[in-house]
Parts: sequence; C-alpha cells; structure tokens
Amino acid sequence: MKTAFFNAADPVGNTDNIEQVFADRQEVLGGMSDLYPRIITPDNFEDEVENLQDLEVIFCTWCMLDLTEEQIDKLPNLKAVLYAAGSVKYFAEAYLRRGIKVCSAIKANGVPVAEYALGQVLLAGAGFWRNSRECVDHDSTFMGNNYRGHGNYDNRVAILGNGTISTHLQHLLQSFNLEVIVVPAREARRTISLEEAFSTSFAVVNLFPDRDDNVGVFDGKLFSSMIDSAAFINVGRGRQVNEPELIQVMKDRPDLTALLDVQHPEPPVDGSELYTVPNIILSGHLAGSKGTEFRRMADYMLEEFKRLEAGEPLEHEIKLEDVAAMA
Repeated sequence: MKTAFFNAADPVGNTDNIEQVFADRQEVLGGMSDLYPRIITPDNFEDEVENLQDLEVIFCTWCMLDLTEEQIDKLPNLKAVLYAAGSVKYFAEAYLRRGIKVCSAIKANGVPVAEYALGQVLLAGAGFWRNSRECVDHDSTFMGNNYRGHGNYDNRVAILGNGTISTHLQHLLQSFNLEVIVVPAREARRTISLEEAFSTSFAVVNLFPDRDDNVGVFDGKLFSSMIDSAAFINVGRGRQVNEPELIQVMKDRPDLTALLDVQHPEPPVDGSELYTVPNIILSGHLAGSKGTEFRRMADYMLEEFKRLEAGEPLEHEIKLEDVAAMA
C-alpha cells in the first residue's frame, strides 16, 4: 500500500511533529509499505498531489494537515487516515463522510494522562500539596501538618467523565483500597451528582469531554463544597472551569489545592491570578505523551496499518458518531 506522512506547523511554528512522534518508526513504515519520500505540508500539497493519486493511507500526528474538502477529493484512492495522537475532532468529519476510515491513538495518548492523574490523586491522599505549602521554616515542618492528608485507604475519589482515559484511570486505581465514583459528562446519565462528588471526595479528577454544554460547569459553589485539604485535578479542558470563581475559592480556602494541567486560555493571560495564588498549581499540558511515550502512539498506528492491510477488524477506528463526544 502507498503511504505518506502529512504534517503542518503547530501554533508556534514547529514542524517536527512527525520526527518527534515517529522517529525511527519512519524507517519501519518504509519497510512495511511504499512510503512517499517527502512529508506533505501546506506548502507542497498542490505540487505533490499529482504523485499521490494512488495514495491509500495517510500517517499523521498532532497538527495533521488541514485539507479542504476539495483537496481531499484530489486523493481518489485514499482509504484511511492513521493519526498517532489523540482527538481527531478537528479534522475527521470530512474524511468519514467520504467513507475514508480514521483511526486514532487516543488510547495510547490516554495512558500517560491516566498515570499522571493517578500520581496526583495519591499525592493528594497523602496531603502532599498542603503539606509542602506549610513547610516554610524549621518550626513549621513537623508541627502537625504532616497529617493533612486523608489517606489512600478507604476513602473516596471522584472521576468526572467516563471516556477512554477515565476507564484506564479506574483500572489503575483498582490497585488501591479506594472508593472510586464516576460522574458521566451528560447529566441524564448520572447516578451521582456533581455536588455529591465534590463534597465527599478528597480528590476530584476532571476528564469531561470538551463540549459546549460543559463550559464553566465547575463553579465556585462546587469548589467551596470540597472537604478539608481536598484537591481538584484538571486534566480535561480549561474552559470547563469557571476560573474567576475558582480563584476566589482558592483564596478563601487555603486548605484546598487546584492542580491545573489545562487552563483557558492556555497558557493563562499575563497577570492572571492563576500564576500567583499559592494553592493553584499550574503545569503546561504535561499530562499527555512525552519522550519515549510518543513511540506508543506511533506503534499503535503501525499495528493498525497491519490490520488494515490484512483486511482484519480495526481496533482504533473512530466512527462519525464518536467525533462529537471527543475533547
């Protein structure tokens, strides 16, 4: 099968996504397929498209080339787009409507997100975040603040959302004697309310999908209801949080901790109090794949290519109805 890498620049102009994610897997793909010798970019698509009339599979990752529908139609033999990253929401529909399969390594990219969330949950149970803030001098270090944590035994953790990452995080938490409650993103499907989840859990992990009906859903009332020394861990999307109300609650409740790996906008604007409130801890979208973890995403799509070529059922295919629920 004829394959090619498609890639565009990210918002800050980087164009090395293929090299970063696929690395030596480019050579592996070259040995498995008729790999086109040049990466297709916004700058060369029109020049190269005549040589791509027999192209069957696109390999891509973050910053997939955003083709117009007219450009997609110039690839008459295209059968599949194999995306070695997470959400395909921003480009998939035009391909799916044409019967072109779209596969995603969203499960592979979700593994480190779930692992990151697990680490933060366990630190929250130990009381690490409040303890570290209160260790300000010799006298304060062992003056009782080492018992701020609720403990990672026989306690409740709330996971907001029930998608791929949530499922993996639930699996990881099975190794611990914790009660894990899951709150679906859609209110109609909930057997437990957001209010109960926030007011009874020592750690609340947000994994809601990025939909308009979830914007600002986490407000000051919910944050104010959290138990003493609890932590809110956001690895979902920043716009789901009412950030002004979160900031006010964190200022009023120094016992709480907000761990925000995502914000809105991202990064926060210059001068935002998210940078200065001591119990709000920011990280820069750190929870996803990094370093050697990129290889997992590439390998997922290489294995999917083998299944495609052999005519076997695909394991990571995205259907049109799945796209709307994606982050």
